[in-house]
Amino acid sequence: MNFLKEKPSIVVQAQKAKFNPNIVVQFILFFVVFFVSQFAASIVAILATYPQMMKDYVNKGIDSKDIKAVTEFTTQFYTSSNFLLVSLVCTLIATALVIIYCRFIEKRSLYSMGFVSKKAVPDYLIGMVIGFVMFSVAILICVATGTLSYKGAAYSGSIGLIVSFFLGYLFQGMSEEVVCRGYFMTTVASKKPLILAILANSVLFGLMHLMNKGVSVLAIVNIVLVGIFLSVFMLKSDSIWGVCALHSIWNFTQGNFYGIKVSGIDSGASVFKFVPTNGGTLLNGGEFGLEGGLAVTIVLVLGIAVTLLWKGKQSEMAGMVEETIQPYQPDQRYAEQIYTQQIPAEQIPDEQVTNEKNDTSEK
Repeated sequence: MNFLKEKPSIVVQAQKAKFNPNIVVQFILFFVVFFVSQFAASIVAILATYPQMMKDYVNKGIDSKDIKAVTEFTTQFYTSSNFLLVSLVCTLIATALVIIYCRFIEKRSLYSMGFVSKKAVPDYLIGMVIGFVMFSVAILICVATGTLSYKGAAYSGSIGLIVSFFLGYLFQGMSEEVVCRGYFMTTVASKKPLILAILANSVLFGLMHLMNKGVSVLAIVNIVLVGIFLSVFMLKSDSIWGVCALHSIWNFTQGNFYGIKVSGIDSGASVFKFVPTNGGTLLNGGEFGLEGGLAVTIVLVLGIAVTLLWKGKQSEMAGMVEETIQPYQPDQRYAEQIYTQQIPAEQIPDEQVTNEKNDTSEK
């Protein structure tokens, strides 16, 4: 694993941060930045949907004195597809706040967070394809083992909602990548070994899903593996664009393409509908969705292995540097001209004169 020894350019840029305290303080700051950004996004989502909630509340004629009825209504509303969609869009606020922290508190460049302009579009499109293929392989494993049942197409009358979720997940996937990989991982990696940065952000990424419905030990292990895979992919690609796309499409594919719960959350509208069988929880993840099962574990382990074998942009850049930097070769024409007195010595570069004098003294 040579890539763990050579830090990519985005990490090198992160080393130029004006504010970069020790690792303990960085962990504390991560929790502060994460909770503040998520709280802000949640408040905006609640305020944006409040008028609709009150409208539904009145239309259903719920008695405000009936605590049970009010609780059920509130729970249903805040777990509905409409509120989820608004919440996904509002993650843009969390993304913006994390970027503001990195730019104006740590005083880092956007480049150090992985926002590399070169090949951004190709990297993003490739990430989309990889995310879709990887989750599709997990679906195939479950279908082949009989732990997932296909119930047919489910998109009738919901195309607009599916497209909206597609856009929403583009924002949400980027938000989690910016906070975990673009911010925290590169900050830790700027002062500590890459392996520590990878494991630290991946474990925190797993803990972020600890309160999700249907969570299990295997589910958290898989989320940590997702974090490791995305971390390695980002460091190898030396850019955040690919992992943003991969994360977004991974979530959209399972929730709104195959109709599988996304980390325990039901997205509602989907292109197709697959239902987990009762006896296959170990593979299909049960209530948490496929991310809580061994099918995804297999896909992630293979994905990590393949990504580690990939040379990545680091190796490509290193190869270009080696080809560009060549040892100094004296130009024999200067020596010949000196010997035949064709040019004055003062017109010859100092370095060249020194080398030629050494050569003649040896003779």
